[in-house]
Amino acid sequence: MRLLLVSLVCIGLVVYGCGGGGGGGPTKTAESLTVDGWALFEQGKYEEAIDKFGEALELDETYADAYNGLGWSYAKLDELSDALAAFADCIANGMDEADPYAGQAPVYRDFDDSNHFQNAISSATTALSKERRYIFSHYTSFDWHDLMIIIAQSYYGLSEYTSANAWVDSLGGTPADPNSDTFVSDLASEIERLEVQWGD
Repeated sequence: MRLLLVSLVCIGLVVYGCGGGGGGGPTKTAESLTVDGWALFEQGKYEEAIDKFGEALELDETYADAYNGLGWSYAKLDELSDALAAFADCIANGMDEADPYAGQAPVYRDFDDSNHFQNAISSATTALSKERRYIFSHYTSFDWHDLMIIIAQSYYGLSEYTSANAWVDSLGGTPADPNSDTFVSDLASEIERLEVQWGD
């Protein structure tokens, strides 16, 4: 009888050690890997974050927040085309929050051409329409002020100075005098001042 009990205990230990008792640790999921990715992002480890978000997408290629993380990480590394592709995938996979649109806005602006300035305005206004006092939870220095500055900068880049001036006013800045000979340069200076004041 004693020998039988010892044998059963040994069998139990073998089964437990092979994973029957959960000794292998928690199973990674797309959600948990994405959480890990955001933790790396918040530490400024953008390349490592990209790897982690990629692992999440290997488990679930439809997991929108992993694409969101990729977009913001690529944007931080100035990999603009990859960032836009990731944000587009994020939106295509169902994220209807402000984050991917807010992420798109500075990326489009940084392409620094007329086609992308209009897209920057569209993305920023969409983000603000979804969350008027937007704050990016994983990098709280980036918020609605930045989006409004991007809109002003983009209108300026399109030579739509009246619209840019209106957004300066909305930000609590000092609008430039349209009747002044230095209107355009004054407007540029005020936008730059606001970026220093409010920029991320």
